Amino acid sequence: MPWKTFQLPYGPQNLELKIPLGHWGEMLASNLERPSLPPGDFQAALEQPLDSPGLEEFLAGSRSLLILVNDETRPTPTGRVLEALWPRIADLNFKILVATGTHRVSRLENLERIFSPLWPKVREKVLFHDSRQEGGMIFLGTTFRGTRVLINPQIMMADRVLAIGSVEPHYFAGYTGGRKLIVPGIAAYSTIVANHSLALEPGSQPLRLLGNPVHEDLMEALQFLTMPPVFSLQLVLTPAHDLAAVFAGSLLKTFLAATRKADEVFTVPFREKADILVSVALPPMDLDLYQSQKPIEHGKLALKEDGFLILVMPCRQGAGPKEFQELLLHTGDFDEARMLLNQPYRLGFHRVSRNLRFVADGGEIWGVTDLDPVFLSRTFIRPKPSLQVAVDEAIARKGPSAKVNILLNASLCVPKQSFKPK
Repeated sequence: MPWKTFQLPYGPQNLELKIPLGHWGEMLASNLERPSLPPGDFQAALEQPLDSPGLEEFLAGSRSLLILVNDETRPTPTGRVLEALWPRIADLNFKILVATGTHRVSRLENLERIFSPLWPKVREKVLFHDSRQEGGMIFLGTTFRGTRVLINPQIMMADRVLAIGSVEPHYFAGYTGGRKLIVPGIAAYSTIVANHSLALEPGSQPLRLLGNPVHEDLMEALQFLTMPPVFSLQLVLTPAHDLAAVFAGSLLKTFLAATRKADEVFTVPFREKADILVSVALPPMDLDLYQSQKPIEHGKLALKEDGFLILVMPCRQGAGPKEFQELLLHTGDFDEARMLLNQPYRLGFHRVSRNLRFVADGGEIWGVTDLDPVFLSRTFIRPKPSLQVAVDEAIARKGPSAKVNILLNASLCVPKQSFKPK
């Protein structure tokens, strides 16, 4: 029998997969072949900011600059950006606040990666946001949907804020980046939970801003932050993490401009929904199970409602936030999970809810991970011993006409059907 053979990334290694030609569907991957953005384009963006004075004018007279950056779960090339800005910021009094949201503090090796090649110069200036230290946070106001917005007091100690982020599709906020550096990036845990609870509502979808309750709540929260002034650098990367575009200026205008570019970069065309979809998460968004909903939700877009989604994601840092792990201890069967989801929202409910809904509608989610199989099962993801075993079993169950699609870089790339089948 003729086969089609693939080498699919799995952390630092590859997994071999053989699919019979008669069952092969499509490879879903970004077709953007643009090389890295020339350095001159980066500098040009700084000199032609959107709805803002230039960076040098913005920084003039600053006595306490706060630089907001992403944590290790985002592919933002923070170190390279800081290196390009170094002549402008080296002599200033500045701190760097890592916008962790609910994520954990990075290990030393990951800090060196985030801030390379400047880690030795900036290590004494780096602070980590801790969303659970709510006592000293600053209350900004309450949104229309009831989110009480509390943020890290470091931002109020600064006279300027330089926000460095990247914009990619997000499975319930529409897009990452921009306003998410503030909420959830440096927000209180209760603020994050209140905003994320809106992910249970129907309008919370990837690539959607208008009518998306999560995004609209974030934008309202951002409007409470009237001081200090913010200068934003929002990057759009290729799926290979090369720089495709950079936008400088106000936080709102740079974010909106970057979302338009992100549509071009991260949507991947496909012809037909498959019976089986292999969804492959790549570093650094393959670190823990809490990040798994991105490749799952994106993969569903190219999968039939009763299809099998095979998640390929090492999760070498485990499950993720403590609260998410505790939530999973109380799930495992449908009735128990449904009862749990009727209780007041807790962090991670939207992940369990979406998986539960998909399985209830006839689909299945299987996982090829390094996690404990019993633990993984509590998320309604069935553990499988290997990728080949999973695909072979799925084909056997779906029958002779089953088709298999592969979605590469599934945490970032969003399938978009190129035409409607008859």
